[in-house]
Amino acid sequence: MQDIKFWRKRPVLVYPIPPAPPTAILIGGFRPSGNTRVFEQGWNEEAASFAPAAIAAAPAQLDALRGTPIPSLRNAVIALVRPHEHRLTEEDRERLWRAFRVPVFEQRIDESGCLLASECEAHDGLHIEARELPPREGEVLETAPCGCGRTTPRLITPERIENLRKVAAYAR
Repeated sequence: MQDIKFWRKRPVLVYPIPPAPPTAILIGGFRPSGNTRVFEQGWNEEAASFAPAAIAAAPAQLDALRGTPIPSLRNAVIALVRPHEHRLTEEDRERLWRAFRVPVFEQRIDESGCLLASECEAHDGLHIEARELPPREGEVLETAPCGCGRTTPRLITPERIENLRKVAAYAR
């Protein structure tokens, strides 16, 4: 009985584009739900045999996995960034894309794994999910509607804004 209470206190992973495919969560603090499984020891034989279509992990774990062939990975990698960790840079995203060949999503979580902000399929900043989440140094608060259709405020870096402008200019 105590074990059930322990798991219920843990948050579930919020997949960027529901429904979640088989997803390996490589850090503790989450509880399994639906197609997600938690591998607190990180990537190992058990995680590989789960054959995840997506992986959610700390940025350092994703970096460490870059040389690991994961044949089942076909949906996404989700970088779970805690308050003391740096956001993904465009170079980080490019490295992860080259390594895994799937979209990269960033989610900002608190120390207990609760979602604070998340990137949507438009990749136009982090939608604020918590009541109060002040921008970090180098971020601005964007209140214009997102390309995904959501109207929640987003945290955007000037680097991201510039890259989005380049993409928009190229598309014209």
